[in-house]
Amino acid sequence: MHTERLRTHVFTGTRLCGLLCVVMGCLLTAAAHAELLEGVRFSEPVSAESTLAHPNRLRFELPRAAQAPQIDGELTDACWQEAAAHLGKFRLGLSALPARHTREAWATYDDQFLYLGVKLAREPGTQLRVLTHQPDNPRIWNDDELEVFLDPFNTGTEYYQLIMNSEGVLFDAAHSYKVVPDPGGVGPTDTKLERETEVAWSSGLVRAVAIHDEYWSAEMALPLRSIGLSGAPAGHSVGFNITSADWDTDEYTCLSPTSDWHDPHQFGLLALGEPRLRVEEVQLGRVGQGKNLLRARVADLSGEAGAYTLALTLTTQDGRTDRKSEFALEAGGAQTVGMVFEVPSAEGRWELDMRILDARGRPVYAARRAGALREPMVVGLKSHATFTDGRPVMVAARLGVGSMTAQRLNLEAQLLDSAGRVVATQDLGPPRGANLTAWLPVEDLQPGVYRLQVTAVSNGKVVAQAEDVLRVGASPFARTQ
Repeated sequence: MHTERLRTHVFTGTRLCGLLCVVMGCLLTAAAHAELLEGVRFSEPVSAESTLAHPNRLRFELPRAAQAPQIDGELTDACWQEAAAHLGKFRLGLSALPARHTREAWATYDDQFLYLGVKLAREPGTQLRVLTHQPDNPRIWNDDELEVFLDPFNTGTEYYQLIMNSEGVLFDAAHSYKVVPDPGGVGPTDTKLERETEVAWSSGLVRAVAIHDEYWSAEMALPLRSIGLSGAPAGHSVGFNITSADWDTDEYTCLSPTSDWHDPHQFGLLALGEPRLRVEEVQLGRVGQGKNLLRARVADLSGEAGAYTLALTLTTQDGRTDRKSEFALEAGGAQTVGMVFEVPSAEGRWELDMRILDARGRPVYAARRAGALREPMVVGLKSHATFTDGRPVMVAARLGVGSMTAQRLNLEAQLLDSAGRVVATQDLGPPRGANLTAWLPVEDLQPGVYRLQVTAVSNGKVVAQAEDVLRVGASPFARTQ
């Protein structure tokens, strides 16, 4: 059940009219007003985080534990007797069919831990399958086992996996879907998501197993800090699923219906109590080098006026940056809050934690976004060789600077010959999105090697530049004199 998920994004956009081309040099024909780039289009990127509103997602309102359970594997503590702690029984994939051997789960929490209890029926008089005795061995899913999946900030791309067998042997890992070039895409700058696994991640899970003739049960205490949560923000929802492999019945079962165990969009949701704030319309846009803007609409749900702090923590390969801003909400009121932050790095991974703290410094909201920084500018040609009577060549460019930085830019295109002489130029204007697609005509070009260069300029200063090479050959069908 450890399948890879690859998502492909193809970018489209709206047409930008009023293009002007200034033709220079002697390598073009007398068509003095031919365009360097035809049909230029700008577009916003498709987010790697597609909608999380999956129709099969289950939502569980967890009760706070009045007293932490004793982690001994036996589900006899008072917290497990609360009806609200019972999450339900497992089923087969997306179907409504229950597991032949009943599996059911419970959950509760406090400020430091998420507590989980699972009871798994077994065939009396048989042995549970245990082939794995060493921790962090991924082959453990060949055992009779249970798996816990957690997407603590509902990113849809960052999640954790914990696998435990009936001897309490544990495999835990962090997974992330990263954006990589897609060589099979329509355009040369198309991307896809590819899963990356970090087995070195340690959950710090406290656990115990109890084995009985008709069932085995597990108790777990997961430190919230291990999944990036500082305390238990009021009303915070954690993406969540529990699955199990049963080798008596050859069944793979799950708590929240899913067609893919490794699809965070199909995880259920664990809600940690009642929310005090509603945070919506979170706008982050693309994150890149330079200035970026985060903005969100915050509304009070508690019915009480309060003072709050918006806190951002940005982590890149160049270090960590913390920003804070205070704001107040009237009882039942709402307002838009925002903060400008600067990304110093041009490459590597970025991670942004957004928290809202109450007047006592307690978290009442938490969110996280992460991704890979793209090069400030990438230009690619779909074909790198053609003939003078060939069809126009597709051009794609991607801008990887911050959204606020991009607002101050102007894009310019140049075509240069093999000697570095400018053949033609075109002002593309300010970017209207992160991606540009166009067609480069070749029928007016003489045979030779050319470089298409796109430059992003701000206040006369080059912010980003990229180029690609095109080889043009004489048409084999040209008439000879």
